[in-house]
Amino acid sequence: MSVTKELFLTLPDGTPVHRYTLEKGGVSLSVLDRGSTLQRVAVPGPEGKPVEVLVNYADPAAYLDCPDYLGAFVGRVANRIAKGHFTLDGKDYQLACNNGKNHLHGGVDGFNKRVFRLVRAEDDLLELALTSPDGDQGYPGKLELTVRWKLLDDGFALEWEAEADKATPAAFTCHAYWDLAGKDAGPEAVMGHQLRLFASRYTPVDETLIPTGELAAVEGTPFDFTAPHAIGERIGQDCPQLAIAGGYDHNFALDSVPGPDGLRPLARVTSPATGITMTVETTLPGVQFYSGNFMQGHEKRSGFCLEPQTFPDAVNQPAFGQDVILRPGEVRRDAIRWHFSL
Repeated sequence: MSVTKELFLTLPDGTPVHRYTLEKGGVSLSVLDRGSTLQRVAVPGPEGKPVEVLVNYADPAAYLDCPDYLGAFVGRVANRIAKGHFTLDGKDYQLACNNGKNHLHGGVDGFNKRVFRLVRAEDDLLELALTSPDGDQGYPGKLELTVRWKLLDDGFALEWEAEADKATPAAFTCHAYWDLAGKDAGPEAVMGHQLRLFASRYTPVDETLIPTGELAAVEGTPFDFTAPHAIGERIGQDCPQLAIAGGYDHNFALDSVPGPDGLRPLARVTSPATGITMTVETTLPGVQFYSGNFMQGHEKRSGFCLEPQTFPDAVNQPAFGQDVILRPGEVRRDAIRWHFSL
């Protein structure tokens, strides 16, 4: 087990961005302190040779802008908030809108663009921290966030905890793009991945990708991944929801209740090209499955995302039954685990 640190790039204002690499038992991952960004993942492949399974940029300078949120930890609220507006305890708040008329992944200057403080880097653990000030992107309250990356015997985990001095929406995720055939295998390989989602319902969206409020059954639709299907098998079907998003860009409601450790199964996905299988667990109630329809730094659909999350726009949709409000004296804790096998 080891942790190494290196200078990755320097921001225009002179701030250094470091890359931390953790290695254990054939699994290697690299994390940038800017955005607590997952930048590289390699796992054992056929004949024991390492395969890089996380889509990334070859040029470090590409991470300066990173419009695809490639591997970033996003917040203060992941996904979309309709028109960047919500009401909390009788007061209206207007957030920065950066996705048409909507607020996406924390706004114009979200957590993906912030340099986190190093807390610990030892053995199989990297711990980073960030302070988000009161009024940040329009959000109320000062928020303190701690993020921990930890190697497992067969993969790695991401855990976080947050506290705030005023009531505020707080809901985070990791925006990683995967290609288990190898990070540069391309769209055809990505579309060939066999995906199973542990979700029998999803949230249809309007033309701006905001949930309509309906929880719709996936049965009989191209959104049914309750049994394994190739990602690209039905992506071109004549379906209004696929047409709106240019493919899959939808939240799925996870079926199972959390186990004693708070985790529930989210997905199992396999690359036929390498035989590598990734299983994902989370404490969160949903997952945004995104088929890379609007990638800017790579060819369209050259990676897929499984973003564990609370439901999009939950702050405006109480019928979803999810309390995304973090109040003083509370601690918001969540986790994601990724496991890899052949």
